[in-house]
Amino acid sequence: MISNLNQRATLLAPTLTPDGGGGYSESWNPIATIWCSIDPQSGDDVFGPDATEARVRHRVTIRRLASVAAGQRLAIGSRTLRIHDVLDTGPGAPLMTLLCEELP
Repeated sequence: MISNLNQRATLLAPTLTPDGGGGYSESWNPIATIWCSIDPQSGDDVFGPDATEARVRHRVTIRRLASVAAGQRLAIGSRTLRIHDVLDTGPGAPLMTLLCEELP
C-alpha cells in the first residue's frame, strides 16, 4: 500500500494573529511535506440563495504522522483539502486515513 502513496502534499496548520482590534487574522502555514494517495468518495451540489457549490469528498491515505489533526488542510498542487476526520488505528499501524473535503 505504501507504493500507492504517489502524490506530494503539504500539511497546513492554522495560525491566528491578533489584529489589534480585538479580533484576529488567520493564515495557513506548512508544517510537513508528505506523500499520499487520494481516492474520491462522493460529490454533491449544494444550492444556496445566490450560487451553486460543488462539494467533493476524498479519502486520503498517508504514512502515520502524529501531528495530523482534524481542522488542518492539505495542499496538493493547486487543490486544497480540509481534513474533517483522522482515522488512526494506533501506533503500530504504518498508515492512517484522512477524510477530507475539497475546498472551492
